[in-house]
Amino acid sequence: MPPVMRLRDLLLVLVVLASIGVGVFELGRHVDTESTTLSKQDSALNQQVYTPTHHSGPSRRVIELGAGAVGGTAGLIVLFSIGSALARPRRRKATWRAG
Repeated sequence: MPPVMRLRDLLLVLVVLASIGVGVFELGRHVDTESTTLSKQDSALNQQVYTPTHHSGPSRRVIELGAGAVGGTAGLIVLFSIGSALARPRRRKATWRAG
């Protein structure tokens, strides 16, 4: 497979991943806006929230850092996999033919 084909395939994959990312972002933004709008209309949500005096378990920041680390590691694995596949030379197997 010529390098141009591999580069085109890589660009297509990047376009698809970018479009999925933009779609997920827009969907999340829409859900957040709708949730905020609906919560302003609900009187039960405007009450004082109970917060325990002793916090147990990991903080939100620790959970976010852990999720980011797992996601970043997965992303690096995918990038290294794609890079090694693109860098590897493609050779045809020599087939023996009776002559």
